[in-house]
Amino acid sequence: MDALTAFDAIVIVLLIISTLMALARGFMRELATLGAFIAALAAAYYARLFLRGVLNSVMPEDSPDWLPDLILFIGFFLLVYVVVAWLGASLSKSIQGAEGVSAFDRIAGAAFGFARGAVVLVFFVFLMRMALDQDRIPEWIRDAQTYPLLERGAEYVKDVAPQVGERVQQRLPLDESPAAQ
Repeated sequence: MDALTAFDAIVIVLLIISTLMALARGFMRELATLGAFIAALAAAYYARLFLRGVLNSVMPEDSPDWLPDLILFIGFFLLVYVVVAWLGASLSKSIQGAEGVSAFDRIAGAAFGFARGAVVLVFFVFLMRMALDQDRIPEWIRDAQTYPLLERGAEYVKDVAPQVGERVQQRLPLDESPAAQ
C-alpha cells in the first residue's frame, strides 16, 4: 500500500467532521435542514418567476434588471429557510427526547453525515476535473489513495448530470408567467 497524501488526510478529516456533526445533530435535524434548503430554493425560484413583474412595477426606473430577481430570490430563500428549519429543529428536538428513538436518530444521522461528506468530495473532484486538465491536477491529489474512488464518483456525476438536468427542466414551468411581463 502506498503512503497517504495530504489530500487523503483532508478527505478523512472532512468525512470525520461531517459524520460527527450529523451524529451530534441527529438524522431528523439533518433531514430537516436539507428539506429547508430544498424548499427555500423552490420558493425562491417560484417567487422570482411569478412575482418579478409586480416587483418590477414598484422599482425605480434606473434600477438594474437583475435587482428584482435578486431581491425576490434572497428574500424568499431566507424566509422559507428560516421557517422550515425552525419547524424541523422543533420536530427534531421532540424526536431526540423520545426514549429509544434518540440512539437510532443519531446513528442514522452519522450515516447521513458520512454520505453528505462523500457527496461534497465527489462534487469537488467533479468541479476540479472540469476546471483543470488531468496533467494540471496536483500530484499530491492524483497520487492520493482516495482520489480514484472520488474520480469514479465524479465520472458518474458527469454521465448522469445531463439526464437529470433534462428531466428537471421538463418539469419546471416556463419562465414566461403573466407576472413576469
